[in-house]
Amino acid sequence: MQERLPNQASVPTNRSDSKPGGFASLHKGLNRVIESPRLLLGLWLLSLSTGLLATLPARAMLRDVLALRPLAERIAKGEYDVGLLELINDNPAAVAAVTSAVMVAVLGFFALHAVIAGGVLSRLSPTSSARYVPAGGLLGRAVESSGAMIKLELLFGFAVRTPLLLLGAAVAGFAIGWSKVGELSWQSLTSRLAPVVVLFLLLWSVASIWLNLARLQRLDDDKLSTWQAFLLGVRQLGQRQVLFGALLVAVLGVIGHGGLFFLGRMLTVGLDAKLLILAAFAVRQGLSILRNALSLLVMATTCELAEPKS
Repeated sequence: MQERLPNQASVPTNRSDSKPGGFASLHKGLNRVIESPRLLLGLWLLSLSTGLLATLPARAMLRDVLALRPLAERIAKGEYDVGLLELINDNPAAVAAVTSAVMVAVLGFFALHAVIAGGVLSRLSPTSSARYVPAGGLLGRAVESSGAMIKLELLFGFAVRTPLLLLGAAVAGFAIGWSKVGELSWQSLTSRLAPVVVLFLLLWSVASIWLNLARLQRLDDDKLSTWQAFLLGVRQLGQRQVLFGALLVAVLGVIGHGGLFFLGRMLTVGLDAKLLILAAFAVRQGLSILRNALSLLVMATTCELAEPKS
């Protein structure tokens, strides 16, 4: 009788033979972020310093322009959007100079984050993973993997981000009828572009998860070429459970970042109007910490989704 009973330990179960689902990966990723407060603090300080350095030339260029009435009054009342349209129409030379400075800052931002990506992903990986490093090993892993991460960032920029930007710009142009921005009211502009912006941000978020999956492939096997890691990343993204988790994280990321953006607008408009500069700065930095935590959550969840079957 006992010989006919199957060995229960040898019977595979669906739970152990499959990757954790999207919600389980999200929960584990949240725990990883909570366990890494120093990483969150370091990324916030990095964002703060790069933001200040990036906006310094723009602030110097726009200092005199923003002090003129009635633009200054609109900004003081918190009407940033209307003020931006006036600035674009009335000061094209200043806007062009600021746009160039911002583009340089954005490129520097991506380069800097590409350098540290390997260390951050390794730190956020499960402790059972071969790529995991403790807090003290983050910088070493970042330096060690920086070359491969930069190559992946460049390939991804040319193959995915640039076409996505061009596609977004084309769709936005069709949405507004190829009219000049200044010819449309703010309400008309936002109603036409809102769906385009939401869809673009979702695609951008999914693409960023694809990039992180490719980075993880490269961290797991340093013999892979940049192109092989790129293809393995999209192949892994195409797996049903990984794709579901990626879409879940992308939607939550867009909602979270969008919510923090509008919350910041609501909280700081009154403070700016009352010239409570320090209070407004504190609120913005508090929201910046939350944005960095949300970004880390997306990366940590991606690390969980990339784990092989147990």
